[in-house]
Amino acid sequence: MFNLRLLLIAIVIILIPQTVSAITIHGTVYEWSTFEPLDNALVEVNSTPTQFRVAASGVYSFNLEPGDYLIKTSYYQNDTLVYYGEDTLTVTDHEGNYVFDILMFPLYEELEELPDEDIGNVTYDVEDNILPGFDWTYTAVALLILMIMIAAAYYHYKRSDGLEDESEPAEPIEPGESIKSIEPKKSAESAEPVPGVHIENDYPNDRGPAPDIDKLPDDLKEIIDILEKLGGRMTQIDLRGRLNCSEAKVSLMITDLEDRGLVHRVKKGRGNIILLRSTE
Repeated sequence: MFNLRLLLIAIVIILIPQTVSAITIHGTVYEWSTFEPLDNALVEVNSTPTQFRVAASGVYSFNLEPGDYLIKTSYYQNDTLVYYGEDTLTVTDHEGNYVFDILMFPLYEELEELPDEDIGNVTYDVEDNILPGFDWTYTAVALLILMIMIAAAYYHYKRSDGLEDESEPAEPIEPGESIKSIEPKKSAESAEPVPGVHIENDYPNDRGPAPDIDKLPDDLKEIIDILEKLGGRMTQIDLRGRLNCSEAKVSLMITDLEDRGLVHRVKKGRGNIILLRSTE
């Protein structure tokens, strides 16, 4: 009787460390795209001895000792392997239940490892590897529009330059000389008006009497004062530099003064000369 008790105590002592150190690993096997459990998936772990489980409803469970393990999971449909995966697992010496879910990806049999070949014998087709999303049509249209714009700008420049060359340059006017003493030159070519061509030295002499300068708006009066201080003659560029106005407004004010018969604008090369008319 005493010997039987000692034997039982020895068996318990031997089994207690194994029971304490055993750790439960469990989880569910899921399909990669729908995350649905894969029923009856085969789960294998390389423990000693090797353990197998048929995961009913995708659920499996193992009792493992601390260590590193390789878990292989397979899933068959109609005796054909369609999913396969391998996962590594490290089990520590802490007791408890641990969840280790497995996500299964499809097995493509046609994806086989390419045989070793000499890279020099491989032909690379550049046309089949054009960058995706790049459309040469838009580039061609953009280049065509750019060429049309350049041609139009060149034609406009040549046309403007030709008109300036055909017109006669104005004779230089000495400061203080009255505009009435200047007689514009006439020629046979300028006898008849040409549509679209401005005859630079021709201006009407049949304007009415000049209005009272004191009744002019302040901005127009300022232009008259500037011209009087500079001897009645200056370029439009210089006039704009003395006024705090845009080029368009300066041109409009000069046109207004021309209509009032106070100034005359003469084209000189690429610019204009503003002449103060005699108000006497």
